[in-house]
Amino acid sequence: MDAPEDDLDIKLQKISGDLIADFDRSLGPFLRRKDGVVRSRVRSRETERLVSGLLNPFQELPQLLDPHLQKWLTPLADAFLEYLLKRRTSTRHHYQPQDNSTTPTESKAAPAAGESALDSRSDLLMPLPQAISKIIYTLCKIRGEKVIVRFLSNETRYLELLLSALEDAERKETHGADKGKWTWTWEQRYVVLLWLSHLMLVPFDLSSISSLSTGSGEDEEDVLDGSGGEGQKRRENAIEGFQWPGNGPESLPGITRRILPLAIKYLASPGKERDAAKAVLVRIAMRRDMQALGVLDALVSWAIWAVGDGDQATRSEQTRTPYFYIGVLGFLSGILTSSADTSDMDRYLGKIFHAVHGAVEGASESGDGGDGASIISSALARKSVIKVIRAIAVLLLRNNNSTTAQQDDTSTEVVETTIGFLLENLADNDTPVRFAASKALSIITLRLEPEMASQVVEAVIESLSHNVLWLKDPKDPNAPRKKDLSAVNPLEWHGLMLTLAHLLYRRSPPPENLPDIIHALIMGLSFERRSPSGGSIGTNVRDAACFGIWALARRYLTKELFAVPTPERLYKKRKEGESSSILQILATELVIAACLDPAGNIRRGSSAALQELIGRHPDTVEKGIAVVQAVDYHGVALRTRAVQEIALGATKLAGQYGEAILEALLGWRGIGDVDAASRRAAGVAYGTITAELARTSEASHDPVERLARSVSLVLDQIKALQNRQVDERHGLLLSFAAVLDSVPEIVEATDSSSFKTFVQVVIDALVQILDDCQSKTYRRPELIAEAASTLVVSAFPILQAATIGVDHGGHEAKQLLPGAVLVADDSDRISIRVKAITTIPEKVQKIASLTKTNLTDWLTRTEEEVLPAASDAALVMLVFSGKEECERTLGGWVEKVRHRPTSGVRIKNTTGYFFAITKPYQVVATLDSVARDEAEGLVSVALSERWANDRDVDTHVAILKGLTGTGTLRNGVDSFMGLIADGLDNYTTNARGDVGSLARLQAIRATRWLWEEFRDYKVTGEQAWKSVVSKLFLKILRLAAEKLDRVRVEAQAALAVVLKPDRGAILRKDTFSSVGYFAFLLDLLPRGEEWLDECISAEVTSNPALWMEELLAGLVSSADTGNEDLVIATRQALCEFCERSQENSLAVCSALVRNLKGRQGQDRVLVPTLEVAAFLFYVGVFAKCPADGIDYKGLCLQVQKACYKTGNVRKIEACIRVYGAIASGLGKKEASDMADQRQEEGIKEARRRLGALMLHPWPRVKSLVVDEIWGWSVTVGAESTSGFVDTPEQDDIGSQGGKQVMGVDWAKAEKGQVKAMVKSIGFE
Repeated sequence: MDAPEDDLDIKLQKISGDLIADFDRSLGPFLRRKDGVVRSRVRSRETERLVSGLLNPFQELPQLLDPHLQKWLTPLADAFLEYLLKRRTSTRHHYQPQDNSTTPTESKAAPAAGESALDSRSDLLMPLPQAISKIIYTLCKIRGEKVIVRFLSNETRYLELLLSALEDAERKETHGADKGKWTWTWEQRYVVLLWLSHLMLVPFDLSSISSLSTGSGEDEEDVLDGSGGEGQKRRENAIEGFQWPGNGPESLPGITRRILPLAIKYLASPGKERDAAKAVLVRIAMRRDMQALGVLDALVSWAIWAVGDGDQATRSEQTRTPYFYIGVLGFLSGILTSSADTSDMDRYLGKIFHAVHGAVEGASESGDGGDGASIISSALARKSVIKVIRAIAVLLLRNNNSTTAQQDDTSTEVVETTIGFLLENLADNDTPVRFAASKALSIITLRLEPEMASQVVEAVIESLSHNVLWLKDPKDPNAPRKKDLSAVNPLEWHGLMLTLAHLLYRRSPPPENLPDIIHALIMGLSFERRSPSGGSIGTNVRDAACFGIWALARRYLTKELFAVPTPERLYKKRKEGESSSILQILATELVIAACLDPAGNIRRGSSAALQELIGRHPDTVEKGIAVVQAVDYHGVALRTRAVQEIALGATKLAGQYGEAILEALLGWRGIGDVDAASRRAAGVAYGTITAELARTSEASHDPVERLARSVSLVLDQIKALQNRQVDERHGLLLSFAAVLDSVPEIVEATDSSSFKTFVQVVIDALVQILDDCQSKTYRRPELIAEAASTLVVSAFPILQAATIGVDHGGHEAKQLLPGAVLVADDSDRISIRVKAITTIPEKVQKIASLTKTNLTDWLTRTEEEVLPAASDAALVMLVFSGKEECERTLGGWVEKVRHRPTSGVRIKNTTGYFFAITKPYQVVATLDSVARDEAEGLVSVALSERWANDRDVDTHVAILKGLTGTGTLRNGVDSFMGLIADGLDNYTTNARGDVGSLARLQAIRATRWLWEEFRDYKVTGEQAWKSVVSKLFLKILRLAAEKLDRVRVEAQAALAVVLKPDRGAILRKDTFSSVGYFAFLLDLLPRGEEWLDECISAEVTSNPALWMEELLAGLVSSADTGNEDLVIATRQALCEFCERSQENSLAVCSALVRNLKGRQGQDRVLVPTLEVAAFLFYVGVFAKCPADGIDYKGLCLQVQKACYKTGNVRKIEACIRVYGAIASGLGKKEASDMADQRQEEGIKEARRRLGALMLHPWPRVKSLVVDEIWGWSVTVGAESTSGFVDTPEQDDIGSQGGKQVMGVDWAKAEKGQVKAMVKSIGFE
C-alpha cells in the first residue's frame, strides 16, 4: 500500500504552533471566569474541541508538547483542587446550618456551590473536574502517565482532599444519592487515583499526616449522630479475601484504611482506573512504614488468594471477572518490578510463582472453569502472567550467587519452567502476549550463564525449523532443494522473530550463535503468508525481522559481524568480484525489502535498518552512503515510487542490487502481489532495471544477452504456472512486455549479433502465449486480456524487426521505437512503417491472426484497464495483417459498431470497437485513395448512426473516449462536431444520478483536445480554428460555471486554451469554486477583446445576449443549491459584477428573464433561475435596471407558465418568491408615466397570481404564500436602500395583509375564508 505523499507528521509540525497557541489562549477562559473565580461547569463542545481538535493530533509527535506541559498542567491541577476545596466548604455549610431557620433537610435540597439545576442541559455542559480530567487523561494518553504525573502537585495537604472527593463520589454512586448529578466519570477516577499514587511517595509516615476524622465519606446520618467511625469500620472490613494486618484496621493510619478498599475495588475495573489503582496499591505496599505494619504481607497474601487459592464457587461476581484477575496480576507484576533492587519480595517468590503458573497450567490441562480459565481467556491477563513470572525469574537469577545449593536447584527449576512457558507463549494468538513473551525471554536470557543463554537461542532457532518443508525441483532432481514455509505457523514465527530481535537488542546471544540468527532474520525479512480471505498475515514477521537486523547492526561490532561465515549453499555470488560478506548480504536484502515490500511500515523499517547498518559499519557495503541516500526513509513511503524509481536508483549504484531486485520482482513482492496496480508497477520496474543492467554491463557482455536472460526467467516461470495462478501470469506478462519496451534503446546502442536469435525467441513465445489465451479459460479473463494486449503492443519493435529489418542509420521505417510510443503518437510514424512492409513472415502472420481471434473477446470487455490496451493491440494487429485483411477487419468492426446489440446481449459489449475503429487512422491513410475514403466514411457514418440510435449514456461516453486524441476526430471534425456538442448538452439523469455528467466530462476533454490541436492556426488554418471554437465555446462557458465540481474543473482547463497565455495562466491559478473564478467568467464578455485569443475574440463575442444567457444557465445552478461555500462564492461574484454598473445589472437581469422564456420545461435551469431572480430582487439588483429595461408583467407571465400544472413543489416555491418580490415593489423605480404604468401592471399581476395560489389545493403552497405576504408586510413602508419608492397604497396593502394573515391556519382554512382574505388585501 502507498503511504500518503504528505505525511501526517510533516503536516503536524507545520500546524503545531497554531494548535499550541490556540490551546494557550483557550485554557485560561476555559477554567476561570473574568474575575478569576474557577468555573463550576464548562461547555461540553469546548472541552471536545480542546481534546479532539487541539491535543489529539499530537499523538504522532508527542514530544512537541514537552515545553508546554508545565504551563498547562499547573493551572489545570490548581483549578481542579480549587473546585474540590470550594465544594467541600459548601458541603460543610450544608451539613452545619448557620442558624436555626435552616434545617439540614432543607439545606440538602439546595444545590452545592456552582451546581445549579441544569439537568435539562446536561449534554451541553459538564462539571469542571470532569472536563479537566478529560484533558489530563488525553495528555497521559499522548505523552504517558509517568511524564504527566510529575507535573501534578505533590503537597501532602491535598492527599486527604483528593481521597475524600473520591470517597464522596463512591458513596453517592453506591447509595444512589443524587444519581446522575454527582456520578464521576472514569476519567475523573483515573486522574484522582493516579494523583494519589504520586502522593504516596511522600517521605513522611502516613500516620503523621492522617487526620483523626475518617473524612467526608460517611453517610450523612453517621456524621450527624457521631457514629461515623463504626460505619467506616464496617465498610473497611468488607474486602473479600483480605485479612487486615495486626489487630485489624484500627492499627493502620486513617489514610491507609480508607485508600485500600477503594484501590482494591477499582483494581477490578474494566477501564483505565485499574492501572491507576494498581499504582496506588504498589506504592502504598512498598512504603517502609506500611511494610512495618504488615500491609505488604496482607496484600500479597490477598493477591495469592485471588489468583489461585480461593474457592471459585464462594466468590462474589466481581472477583470472578477477567478484569479482576488482570488487576491482581498487574499488582503482582508491579510490586515485583518495584522490588527488583531489594529483597522485600524474596520470601514470596515461590508462592506467587506456583499460584500463578499453577492456575494457568491447570486450566490449560483440565479445561475447567476455575480461576485459570478466566485468566487464559483474556489476552491482557496472559500478558500480565508473563510479566509476573518474568519478574520472579529475574529476581531468582539475581539471588543465585547468595543462595544455598537447595535453593539454587529450586531457582533453576523455576527459571527452566519459566523459559519453557515463555517459549510456548511465543505462538499465542494475541500479539500483546507474543510481545510480552519475547521481551521476557530476552531479559531472562541476558541474566543467564553463557552456556544456558546459548541453549535458549538454539531452542528459538530450532523452533523456526518446525514444519519447514524442503521440496525437490520436479524439472531438475539434482538441483538443491527449496525451502517451503507454507506449513509453518505465522504467529509462532512472529514470536520467534521478536525474541531474536529482543535478544540481539540486549546483546544476549554470544557471537557464535550469530550465523543461525542472521539466516533466520533474512528468512523472516521475506516471509509472507495469506489468510483464507487473501489478507496478509506475514507483515508482523517481516516487521520483527527489520527490528532484529537494526538491533544486530547497533549492538555488535564490525569485526564480530565480519567473522560470521557466509554459507555458499545459502548465498551465492551474483557476479564475480562482488562482496559476499554478511554485512553486504544484509544490506542487499534490506534494499529489496525497502523497495518492494507491500507494507509501508516494512519499507520504512528496512530503510531505517539499512541506515543503521551502513552508519554503524562504514566502508563495508558497496556504495554504502549513496545507497542510504537513494533508499530514503521518506522516499520509500509511496510504493509506486519505491518500486519504479528508488529500485532503479539503487541499480544504478551497483549491479548486485539490481540483480537482487530483479530476482525478488519475480516473487510474491512483485509479480505475485494481490494488488493489480502493484503488479503493473512491478512489471515496469522489471523492464527498466533489466535495461539499466544491460546498459551498464561490461564490454565483454552482450546487452541483448542480458535482455534474453530476463526474458528467459519470465518465460520459465510462465511455463511453470497453473491455470488458477492468474495474478502471477498477469504480472509475468507485464514484465515481459516491459523488457520488450527497452529493446529499441538497447539495440540502437549496440551492434549485437544475437539480436536475431532474441527476436525468434520472443516471436515463438508470443505465439505460445496468444495461443494459450485463445485455448484456455482463466479465472479473471480481464487481467489476461490487459496483460496480453500490452504484450502485443510492446512487441511492435520485435515484429517490425522480423518484418522490415533494423537499420538505425538508414531509412526511418527500419528504426525501432517502443510500441507504446508508436501507438500513442498520432503522426505518420506508423504510416511510414506500414508502407515499408512488403512481405509478412509466417510467424508474424500467425501472431496477427491469433491477436485478431483474441480481440473478439478482448474488445467486448468493459473494464477500464482492458479497453485502451486492447484497442492499441488492435492497431498493432492491423499494421501486420496486410492491406486486404486490414480492410476486411475494419469493415467487420464497423458493422458491429453501426447497430445497437440485440436483446440478450449487453449494451456495453461493443464499446471496445469504438476505440478499435478510431485508433488506426494512420493505417487507413496507407490505403489507396478509394479504399481510404470509403473506410473514413464508414467510420464516420457508423459512429453517427450509433450515437443517434443508441441513447445510452455509457455508449456516448465510449464513443467520445474513442475519438478523443485520434486523427479520426481531427480530420473528420465536421462530421463529429455534432456528437461533441450533443455530449456537452447531455443532462440525462436516472437511478444512478446525473449520469449525463459522464458524457459532458468526456465531451469537454474532446473539445479541449480539438482546441489544442487547432490552436496553431497558422498550420491548421484560421478558419478551421474559428469554426472549432465558435461552435463549442458558449457550451464550454456554461459548463465552466455549472454546479458539479468535476465538470467545472475540466471546463476551466478547456476554457484556458482559447485565452491569451497570460490570462489562461490566471484562470488556471484560480480555484474553480472561488469568488475570483466566477468573477473572471462574468468579466470575460466585457473584456473579451483583451483576454480572448485575438483570432476568435470577435467571433465568439458577436452575440453578447446569447453569451450571457449561456453563462447564466450554468451559473445559476452553482448559485442555487449544493455546497454552501460554492453558493456563497457564486452569489458574491454575481452581486459584485452587477454593482459595478447599471449595464451589468441590466445584462444579468435581462438574460435571466430570457432564460425563463427560452428554457421552459428545463427544470434544471428554470428552478435555479427563478431562485436567483428572487435573490437579485431582494438584494436590489433588479431595482438598478432602467425602468423600461424589464417587463415585469411579461416576467409574471413567464413565471406563471413555469408554475402551470407543475408537481414540483420547489419550483412553485421559487415562483412564489419571484411573485412576492415583484408584488412588494422591490424592482420599482421612478420613471415616466408609461414606464410607471407598466411597472404597476406587473405589480398587480404578481399580486393576482399570489391570490390565485392561495386557492392551490396543496396546503404547503398556501403556507408559502402566507409566509411571503407576512414577510412583505414586515418590511414594506420602510425606506429602501435599493432605490424603489413605496406608495401609500402599498403601505396600506402591506399593513392590512400582515394583519389579515395572522391568527389563522390557512393550510386548513375554508375556501370562502381564503377568498375573503384575498379580497380584503387587494390580491384578487
